[in-house]
Amino acid sequence: MHDLGRVQRDLQESLSLDKHPVALLLGAGCPLAVRVDDGAGGVKPIIPDIRGLTKAISTELAGDASFKNLRQQFVDDELAGFTIEDALSRVRLLSRVAGNGTARGLSKSELGALEAAMCKEISKLVRAELSSTDSAYHKLVDWISGIARVKPLQLFTTNYDLLIEQALEDRQVPYFDGFIGSRNPFFDIRAIEEEQAPTRWARLWKLHGSINWKYLGSGVVCRCFPVPDDADGVLIHPSELKYDQSRRMPYLAMLDRLRNFLKQPSAFFVTIGYSFADEHLNEVIIQGLRGNPTAACFGLLFGSMVEEKTAQAVSSRLPTNVSLVARDSGLIRGVMANWAPHPDAVPEAPGATSDLGDFSAFAAFVRNLSPLGSSAHA
Repeated sequence: MHDLGRVQRDLQESLSLDKHPVALLLGAGCPLAVRVDDGAGGVKPIIPDIRGLTKAISTELAGDASFKNLRQQFVDDELAGFTIEDALSRVRLLSRVAGNGTARGLSKSELGALEAAMCKEISKLVRAELSSTDSAYHKLVDWISGIARVKPLQLFTTNYDLLIEQALEDRQVPYFDGFIGSRNPFFDIRAIEEEQAPTRWARLWKLHGSINWKYLGSGVVCRCFPVPDDADGVLIHPSELKYDQSRRMPYLAMLDRLRNFLKQPSAFFVTIGYSFADEHLNEVIIQGLRGNPTAACFGLLFGSMVEEKTAQAVSSRLPTNVSLVARDSGLIRGVMANWAPHPDAVPEAPGATSDLGDFSAFAAFVRNLSPLGSSAHA
């Protein structure tokens, strides 16, 4: 059995370091920790999970002939349980091969309209604002701002929403996300590569794009405010399948940030809200950590290891400097085992349980690591 207390102490020590490179990957599970009024006397996540997004968008586009065609394709190909990200990736793949003809019964113009419709619905569903200034995101930012670092903290996220940006700005924590300017901030690959922003500025890298990124043509990508109401040119890309090189540029640049981070000596990387379902991203993480034995990674999982099927499936490929921390068990130094009971527990007591995979619990955990502690913004 593994000692959960030791794992927590290792995590606490590594996240408190001010001289080593530290980065977090915030996955789609993080917004689920923020609960809002559902309008019927209960609560719901501020943004649905991928299943919720898929259900809502499928309902909204149920009468669209092109979307019906797309859904039938997954049935015909015996790919049950597709997500809206799977659907968006397929539309983009078909659009690349359709040319002046059709692909699977859809023309290039029909595929373009379908992509725009799906991106518009995604944007509507994830366009949320934090109503509390003590949300899990704000607690995370309190930790970010509470430790003066020699190397800047790096935040990677697969999410399209603007929740982490809102929390950073609410707390007046400066960050650099690759865009320069004030009227129509433009994506500047040179500024990213030269790393000239002050170390006290957090780095925010949105791996799958954002609802406020827009491709304006001729290789120009801008960050828009307010968030565009239409989906034309919005850069939401949940897979490696992109259109042309200019639209791929932000995606590739963000992945390069992750690769470069994982190469640094003694890099410490934590994933939270990430289920290891993105195979392309998994490869970047696994290769980076396998090539740098001085680095370490903790993958914090919300459910039990049995419930975390995609993480469990990838576990056999992980190098020994990657630890998976599930609710009931963990993969530590290549060994999968349950958590040992607490030392003060009665004999035959069940093993300990970890809640660090819950973004709310993790955010509270890290805020207490700040010298200001949990009273910083009480």
